[in-house]
Amino acid sequence: MSPAVAGRGETKKHTHIWGVVRSELLKLWSLRAPRLILLLMFLLPVALATVRVLFVPLVVGTDLDADGTSVLFESISVSALPLAVLSATLGLIAITSEYTDDSLAASLAAVPSRVSLLLAKTLPAIGLSVLTVAAGTAVAGWMSSITLTSRGYTLPSFDRSAELLLSVVAGAACFAVLGLAFGALARSAVSASIVFVGIILLMPSTLFYLGGNWVPRFVELLPASALQALTTRAPAEPFVLEGTPASALEPLTGFAVLASGSVLLLAAAIAIFVRRSVHLEVSRIGRQSRVSRRAMEVESSARGLNFMGVVRSEGLKALTLPSSRWLLALSAGSMVFMAWRWAGTRNAGDILVAPITAWDLASQTFDEQMTAITGGLALSQFLIAALGATIATSDFATGNIRPALTAVPLRGWVLTAKTGVVVAAAMAAGAIGLLLAAIVATPIQQDQGIPAMFTASVVWISIAKGTIAFGLVAALGSGVGVIARSPSAALFALAAIFVVVPTLTSQLEPRTVDTPLVWLTNVGRVFPSGREAAETLGPNFFHPWFQFGNILQPPPGAQMAVLFLWAAGSLAIAWVLFRRRGV
Repeated sequence: MSPAVAGRGETKKHTHIWGVVRSELLKLWSLRAPRLILLLMFLLPVALATVRVLFVPLVVGTDLDADGTSVLFESISVSALPLAVLSATLGLIAITSEYTDDSLAASLAAVPSRVSLLLAKTLPAIGLSVLTVAAGTAVAGWMSSITLTSRGYTLPSFDRSAELLLSVVAGAACFAVLGLAFGALARSAVSASIVFVGIILLMPSTLFYLGGNWVPRFVELLPASALQALTTRAPAEPFVLEGTPASALEPLTGFAVLASGSVLLLAAAIAIFVRRSVHLEVSRIGRQSRVSRRAMEVESSARGLNFMGVVRSEGLKALTLPSSRWLLALSAGSMVFMAWRWAGTRNAGDILVAPITAWDLASQTFDEQMTAITGGLALSQFLIAALGATIATSDFATGNIRPALTAVPLRGWVLTAKTGVVVAAAMAAGAIGLLLAAIVATPIQQDQGIPAMFTASVVWISIAKGTIAFGLVAALGSGVGVIARSPSAALFALAAIFVVVPTLTSQLEPRTVDTPLVWLTNVGRVFPSGREAAETLGPNFFHPWFQFGNILQPPPGAQMAVLFLWAAGSLAIAWVLFRRRGV
């Protein structure tokens, strides 16, 4: 072969590769969700940096430290975690959208090389994330620099600020790869979203809750801790997930852990993607369609619009979803497991200081029993919310919403039936899990020197409040699912509600104490929490509404009301949108 012919062949190959990348970029950009995500990725760092520097005091004389390095670095790094989660969402959408609308077979017909196709999907997700995060973080850093300089602070060199900015960008790029890899491995937006949120946002704090000498070392290898190490520069304070300590890794080591983990997971996704059938999602949709047809026969047989017939049909559709059974079992199982682990690590001699009075022991026993029974809600609440979102969006994901509404034109009935099924299933699983948690934890606590009694009032109060919290969280998930009408969008919205926003606001609280912006960070205190709603105050225990610096801390009773308002509000918005929007 002549050099000229070989050169033309190589040029044609490169043109084809870039044509595939361009096609994948256009497909991703044509979706509404990625465009909204990119807008948030630009605005979020600007908004968070503004909150951080807006009320920094003016330097007058020598009373204040004029070094603004920590404030500038914190204004840049504060958005690292939410930007990473948004980048992962972008990567997940890039791959799971093909499974959801059954277009992957057509893409493979145009690009037979599955490796090339997966890499072509990865590059646009990385590129869009990098460009948007770089632009938003640069604007945030520039605004913070101007604000600090105008108030008399000295700033670090440009090289140090640029290095931190690049670290935030690199973290977002790695998370985009992680999101795409999770989506390729799971082949389902629901499964990928649940696994991603569980590993990234819930696992670190859950492991520290369980305890163990191996936990700190293992958690440092997880993506969230590696990201925190990568985007933290002294003397700035680290921004960590609630319930976890700061990582001890150096920034370069954190990047190595995060990058190597992303590459290895992508390699595993490629290895499995090239060998598996692409028709899993199609067959799953087919099975769900057959279930929906059977359910609609129930609806059609009750053409008089018998509401109980609608409830039976929605129950049939919901409980035949494999994800529903798994989520119910995992939520109940996690309650029992965490109760067992908590009870086994708490010893009366270690947690009480001598001399121990009868009142001290009774009060500590009350708290230990309540925590052992309801503490698992910190993890189970997301699983139950995911159950609500999954059932609410199942008809939208499979395309069965139109036949369902043809059989039952009253949309309010459909929404009420879906929500009722979700709440009933969640409360049943919650009651079972909480009861088993009390049965498992009580004898272990007695062996640990804590005089726990299964007949104590706190046991039954905790079970009752926890069951109600399960139902309200499920209703909230159902409402968010109907609003989003997309499984992945609903699940990431729930992750933001239960984890990301409360974590961000809790990290900003110490920096906004005694400023008007403390009320902005107090917003995180009125976000829903099933665990806090299920808690019960001990006898003669006073709980002030406000702590030092006007930091809001609602008592457990108020947290239950907050959870109810969130559930009712989401369902009200879902009802309005469901009645007015087309399907």
